[in-house]
Amino acid sequence: MRDPQRYLLIYGTPVPGYHAPAETTAISDEILTVLLEAHGRLPARPATAFGTHLEQHQSPEAAATMHRALSFWTRVHGVLSLELAGHFNGMGFDPALLFADEVESLLRP
Repeated sequence: MRDPQRYLLIYGTPVPGYHAPAETTAISDEILTVLLEAHGRLPARPATAFGTHLEQHQSPEAAATMHRALSFWTRVHGVLSLELAGHFNGMGFDPALLFADEVESLLRP
């Protein structure tokens, strides 16, 4: 990642009492919208407890899309956050390959 400080500014530990300006939160909303649109084109996955929970609040189709989008977002965010915090240092593997593998596995039907 070329500018890890920019990522950490948005997704790092929040500053107590700070509320991001509307333009910043709008960007976050845009990210989820893009993920929902992209994952809405993918087939649903087998039911899970979380998927069932989502269906209590949304249609089954919307819940399946939300589940895939959230899984994508959280797993990608997790790998990036762990890498930037140095948690992979000394483990003997290339974090970029882990990131690519996670993205590939998330896009499989």
